[in-house]
Amino acid sequence: MDRVAENLEALVPALVFLCAGVPLAALLDRLGLFESIAVVIGRRWEQIPVVVLWVLAAVTTAVLNLDTTVVLLTPLYARLARRSGSDVLAIVAIPLLLASFASSFLPVSNLTTLIAVDRLDLSVGDVIGHLALPSLAACTTGWMCYRRRHPTHIATHIATSVDGEPDRRAIVIGGTVVAGLLVGFVVGPSVGVDPWMLALAADAVLVAVTRTVPWRTIPLVTALGVAALGASVTLVVPGDLLSNPLGADSAAAVAVLTVLAALVANAVNNLPAVLVALDGVDHATWGTWAWLTGINIGAALLPLGALANLLWWRIARNEGVELSLGRYARTTLPIALPALGAAAATLAVLRALAG
Repeated sequence: MDRVAENLEALVPALVFLCAGVPLAALLDRLGLFESIAVVIGRRWEQIPVVVLWVLAAVTTAVLNLDTTVVLLTPLYARLARRSGSDVLAIVAIPLLLASFASSFLPVSNLTTLIAVDRLDLSVGDVIGHLALPSLAACTTGWMCYRRRHPTHIATHIATSVDGEPDRRAIVIGGTVVAGLLVGFVVGPSVGVDPWMLALAADAVLVAVTRTVPWRTIPLVTALGVAALGASVTLVVPGDLLSNPLGADSAAAVAVLTVLAALVANAVNNLPAVLVALDGVDHATWGTWAWLTGINIGAALLPLGALANLLWWRIARNEGVELSLGRYARTTLPIALPALGAAAATLAVLRALAG
């Protein structure tokens, strides 16, 4: 039970952010921020290269974190797609995919990496040296697969003939709140302010401005379900179950472990997957790096793979995107599987070169 309590304590910040993140997106939408930004973009550019949206999502994930990418970019991309007449799911899938592919560049990019850094006493250099290249390979391969299935440009001029003026109040207030969030996400951890605290504070400000409390958007049942799953996994799986596999040292074993980790993450969520794995190790090995690569980059395969996926699901549904498990899988698997393979191969090459 001590293990359960410890692992649930590690899950709490992510679960609270999940419950605050969906209302945050809904409140910014109620304010009119995303629609106003879409109007401004539509007036300034006739077409947007989709690779720009891809890179923006990658940079946001790497520099800030995957939840920020999902909360801020999913509604914006939905508006851009809808106003251009493009397939909305194809465009809003970009934040979902990059929230996984780009989530291993820095420790701050993903809570799973932060947990590993804390428990194994790792440095930023350790993370960059082992995970940045696999993440870059996933982002690049993912784009190559994406562009074969979806348009590489979206038009913005279609909507400009009927657009009114952008809501300057929404841009000023919403932009200030978002800017404050972004600064807080960068500076906050060094002064003891967690992202979930900032998200709740932003919610409070926006509730006061919009005079709306979006109770129905809070994914409380989802959060409780993930917590129950995490507790169940901790109870059922022995703490040292993965200690021997994670000690594997060959390049081939590293590639296999990466794929295995991705499968486990999509079966039980990547947070329980990392907590159970770290229970049995006290220092980083190539097997540990492979596990982190798999649970981070491969988490987008199915909705359960990461809390960011569940966050994205709720926001996308709120944007009117029709989703089912089958439609989700048909959208993500043809892109995420090759990206995962590229990441696994890259990490295996790094292991071989290390001697």
